[in-house]
Amino acid sequence: MSLLAIMTPRTRLVTTTGEANLASLRAVFSQARFQHVPVVDSMDRVVGIVSVKDYFKELSPMMEAASEQAIGLMMRSRKVSQVMSAPVFTVAPETSIRQAASTLVERNISCLLVTDAQQRLLGLVSWKDLMKAALLAKPKPAQPPA
Repeated sequence: MSLLAIMTPRTRLVTTTGEANLASLRAVFSQARFQHVPVVDSMDRVVGIVSVKDYFKELSPMMEAASEQAIGLMMRSRKVSQVMSAPVFTVAPETSIRQAASTLVERNISCLLVTDAQQRLLGLVSWKDLMKAALLAKPKPAQPPA
């Protein structure tokens, strides 16, 4: 089975651009179930990814000492490109689930962006997607001893 069968397709993903500000991500992370937001250019090519972890890592130094107004100003002035992870490791849609799982473990990451040959975003597959696929996979029948 390939990633195409289990990934969240592009049509169901929320994306952003590098020029967007952090304030625009607040609603995405607080109202949507997404933990990762792909960052794309005007041609829908992947240029980075920003996670909930990246978002809060940026905010955390200010949370206790800064006023709500100062935090709001920082969120409106900070660009996604300043906090996103880039370059992003991408995979082809025909990548096997086993290879994707191996990549997540080897690189210590929690999701992979699925792209075409031109690096245009096709979807996203997370470690949860891989776990669901593994749990739902039909076990192979046991071979009798020879």
